[in-house]
Amino acid sequence: MDYYTILTIVYPFLEYEMEFSIWLNSEKECWDILMNNGSLYDQLNATEGHCDVSEVASRVVRPKLRPW
Repeated sequence: MDYYTILTIVYPFLEYEMEFSIWLNSEKECWDILMNNGSLYDQLNATEGHCDVSEVASRVVRPKLRPW
């Protein structure tokens, strides 16, 4: 089961530290954005980034209906 994850990135802008957050469908998706080369994190020259997993399920595995 996957849970919604919030990606938070902190980056410098002029003399200030700016921060934004994005909701994603899974923790794996969040870490992919932070760790891959050429990612959003790299393009912003970010100083900090982290993934916080929520308790709300984004995808629930449901049983399949059987014809019997």
